[in-house]
This record gives sequence, C-alpha cells and structure tokens, in this order.
Amino acid sequence: MRFRQIFYSLVPSWLRSGDGERVLYSLGLMMDAMAERFRLSYEADLPEYAPEDALWYIGRDRKIRRGINEPADAYAARLIRFLDDHLTQGNPFALLDQLYAYLQSSGVVLRTVDARGNWFSRAADGTRSFVLDSGNWEWDSVAASSFSRFWVIIYSDTGPWEITGTWGNAVLWGTGKWGATGATWGTSATSDEVAGVRSIIKEWKPAGTTCEWIVIAFSPTTFLPAAPEPSGGDFVNWHKDSAGTSVPARLATARYWRGTEAV
Repeated sequence: MRFRQIFYSLVPSWLRSGDGERVLYSLGLMMDAMAERFRLSYEADLPEYAPEDALWYIGRDRKIRRGINEPADAYAARLIRFLDDHLTQGNPFALLDQLYAYLQSSGVVLRTVDARGNWFSRAADGTRSFVLDSGNWEWDSVAASSFSRFWVIIYSDTGPWEITGTWGNAVLWGTGKWGATGATWGTSATSDEVAGVRSIIKEWKPAGTTCEWIVIAFSPTTFLPAAPEPSGGDFVNWHKDSAGTSVPARLATARYWRGTEAV
C-alpha cells in the first residue's frame, strides 16, 4: 500500500475526512514521492532495471564501453558481468572480446601480434587461436628488441567500416571531410569510433605495453600468422625507395591508426 492510503487504517475516524484527511493525504503523497525517488535511484545503479540513459554512467564507472549501435539489453548484460570480465583484463583474448562487443559486427575477425611474433586471434564466431614466439613480425628495425610493443589488427572486409575519404580526392576538400565534424580520412569510421577503439585497447591491454598501431585490414588474406606482413621492417615509414622511386611501403588494402602509449 502507499503512504497516502495506509493512514486510513491508522488514525481515528475524525482524521479520515475533512481537513484532517486532506493534510494526512498530502503528507502521505510526499512520502510516496520520496519512496519512489529512492526506488528509482537504487534501480539506476542496476543495469537490468536502470533506464537506458543511466547505462552510460554505469558503463563509465565499470569501465565497459557501449558498442556501436549496441542494443540496451545487450549492453546491460555485459555491465552485469563486468567483474568477471575485468578478472581477465590484460589478457589478449579479453581485449579482443571487448573490441568485438564494441564493433557490433558479426563478421569481424580480430588479432593482436607483438614484437616477438606472439599472435592471438579471435574468429568471427568467437573461436580463439594463438601462435607463440614465431619471430615473424618486423614492423621496423626496433621491433625485435622492444618486447612491450604490440599491434591490433581489425579485419573490416565485412564491416563495420569501409575504405573512403582518400586524401587525394579533390571532392572532399572544402566541402567534404576536410574539417567536417566527426569524419576521418581513409575509412568510414567516425572520430568517436576511433577514440572508442583506442580507449578499449588502453583499458584492456597488458600493463606497461604500447599498442603501436591499429591496422584496419580490408583483405582477409593479409596480416596472417603464417604469412605475415610486414616482414622486412618496411612499415616504419609510409613510403620506401625502390630503384630510385618512392613507392608506398604499407599495404594499400589496409588503413593505419596510431595506437596508445604505455600505461
């Protein structure tokens, strides 16, 4: 029963009508409002009951970023298990799982690889695989000597992004992506989505490591543990010399975002 109803059974008859009733009903009404406010504030901290506009605050406190166009019920389910997920923080597969949940693209394949050639892969169906100490990843000349460096590879051949916004496309200058709010060059990703990927990597990577680059691969046959690119340290620069001619050093089927600093 509500406070504005229960007083009828607690007071003498002369307070159940007239001015007495009006005063007690008004007091009960305010007490009901206070009780309802307490109930709503309590539920606002519980993902399964909280209104959708409260999920952002819960996710911020629990360090679980909401995915791109992720439904509220799916996000709430991830917020409920945040303690279990954070128990594996720093593990490569935990990082890949969080990226997969953020990207909200069912066909995306994810990988990390470090300077020693330790590969960790997450298939689109969640299957995990790894190759250890292969020594077959040489981004630049210092990769082999810096064990704390790693790279994240996101295969976007089936989404969530596509190649767009080429720097040399004159149509984009002045009227398109140049200066446009939230737009990026090279892919259809927004600046907020790039920031989201970086923040997840920063939060879930092993302590003391540096994500050098985030590679957005648009060909599923590139950056494979069995046939890696790069292999000769050429990717340190965007271009290289070939018989006196400057040519691209990195694969044209991928785009490259700066990673995160060591924390």
